[in-house]
Amino acid sequence: MIKQPENQIRDLKRELAEIQKDQAVLRLQPCRGDSEIGGKDAKFDELDRRAKVINGTIRGMTRKRQLLISESTIRGNNESPSSKNSS
Repeated sequence: MIKQPENQIRDLKRELAEIQKDQAVLRLQPCRGDSEIGGKDAKFDELDRRAKVINGTIRGMTRKRQLLISESTIRGNNESPSSKNSS
């Protein structure tokens, strides 16, 4: 159950790395005029928006994963004493 959020987080981090790579490539591309600058700015805005959404999703998934881990730890600790008492 914990593996699914881990896999999703890993995939999102890969996607974020791709976006950052695209931003770096875009940054290096020369512009010859105002229309090219406007197009480049629009692409940067789109990449920034996607990066923010992915970062928010990663944070949420990380919290969910940590909650699942802590719940399973609490359940494991709660089950252990009762199994010792019944022995």
